[in-house]
Amino acid sequence: MTDSAPGILNDLIRHHAEENPDHSAIQFEDQTISHGEFYEDVTRAARMLLGFGIKRGDRLGLMFPNRPEMLFLYFACFRIGAIVVPINTRYQRSEIEYALDHSECRLLIVDKHFLPMVEGLDQSVSWLERILVRHPEYEIEEDALHFHLANAPTKIEWPDVQPDDPAVIFYTSGSTSRPKGVTHTHFSLLGNARIQVATREIRPDTIWLVSTGVGYVAGLSGVTVPAFLAGCTLVLVADLQADNLLRAIEQYRADTTLLLPTMLLEMLQSPLSETTNLESLTACFVAGDECSHDLYEQFRKRMGHDLLQAFGMTECEGFLSNRPSGPNRNRTVGQPAEGITLRLVDDEGNDVEQGQTGEILIKGDSVMIGYWEDPEHTQEALQDGWLHGGDIASCDEDGFYTFHERNREIIIHGGSNVGPHEVEDVIDSHPDVKESCVVGVPDPHYGAVLAAFIEWEPYTQDNLDELKTWVASRLAAYKVPDAWHTMDPIPKTATGKIDRKLLHQKADAEDTSKA
Repeated sequence: MTDSAPGILNDLIRHHAEENPDHSAIQFEDQTISHGEFYEDVTRAARMLLGFGIKRGDRLGLMFPNRPEMLFLYFACFRIGAIVVPINTRYQRSEIEYALDHSECRLLIVDKHFLPMVEGLDQSVSWLERILVRHPEYEIEEDALHFHLANAPTKIEWPDVQPDDPAVIFYTSGSTSRPKGVTHTHFSLLGNARIQVATREIRPDTIWLVSTGVGYVAGLSGVTVPAFLAGCTLVLVADLQADNLLRAIEQYRADTTLLLPTMLLEMLQSPLSETTNLESLTACFVAGDECSHDLYEQFRKRMGHDLLQAFGMTECEGFLSNRPSGPNRNRTVGQPAEGITLRLVDDEGNDVEQGQTGEILIKGDSVMIGYWEDPEHTQEALQDGWLHGGDIASCDEDGFYTFHERNREIIIHGGSNVGPHEVEDVIDSHPDVKESCVVGVPDPHYGAVLAAFIEWEPYTQDNLDELKTWVASRLAAYKVPDAWHTMDPIPKTATGKIDRKLLHQKADAEDTSKA
């Protein structure tokens, strides 16, 4: 399929449904779903959405664990030109509301487990017309996904979807106080898929364990779409716990997976790892954060071959990687993928010399088209055809890149991006807080933990416990600071800005263990 260069995402699944209808597309619990069956599910769901009046360009929210329904709803949206807004399952209600409102979602479809988090949002989000629920026993027919799938209209007119049409909006923390909507088209998702299939050497007989949420960019762009391009088998695990993933590798003889360093560490440290047959796993990629030397060595000792590190970002997934059959160089993030052009530049935009560190600039078919309804930050990120991500790396004489530092504004906690300004905005909204600052502190397990410095309003009580509860009710758990410090006043630079460098130093010197 890779040679035919499909134009839109529906081409992937239609091709395999026609050419290999009986080949396994998805393994999930006791289900085996063939490519032919998957295409039927997608078609039925697409007809349902058209029956609701969903049109090309409309936004639709999906909030699911790793289940087949999430995948066929993705592709149903792609088939009719609707734009998917994946909702992070770890979000708090206010974060969900923001994503739905900012993207102007007309419809939200959720798994039963998340219904309590979204009930009533169709009343508070003006754009949201209805909420559908995946629940086999849901008795309210007008809100039950299975009812509408079973009664989808048969006579419909298929929209004319184009490669440049937006396909998905990923909301991600960044350098602003609110998450930005990273927007990818059919073209950029397919461009990335071709990169991943080639780099990771994915074949139709590959059995690919999905170890990250399919609602994240790595799960969709880095795994799901490439898998359907190659026509291989995806293994889905709804509850992404270390022991569940270990069991799935053994049960399904999975040979390829993509993991966050924190999850890989948990899997290797699990007692189950010692008794589970993992010999089928011949290609294990790790991304999302830097790997420690100890993690490399633990993996090599257990598996007998090298761990493969890759590197990407929501704006351009997986543009650097080591390869299963080489070239490969441990402790680097590999070489640029075919079709990707990279530069390393200094603060003035000049190319740096070999071996020197610089900001990574990226060109290629897999780059986003911009941030949804945010021309200012889009213009900052995309300049003269180059994506400026803010990440810092160096390149050796053989073209292997070594990661040095993520975007200075971003904290990577357990593989998830956290924008300090977003967290500070929530903390500062508390009536007793005058000002706050959040910094990242290195951590051997999570990569980094969050430390918050608080300056209280005059004549208020220092009530950290109440403040922690306040913040936890408004932010996903991975965005909540791990350590809290009172500081009066918060230090400033000569220009009146918060002295983050000084607070970094102070946080490093403090006990930043989990509060």
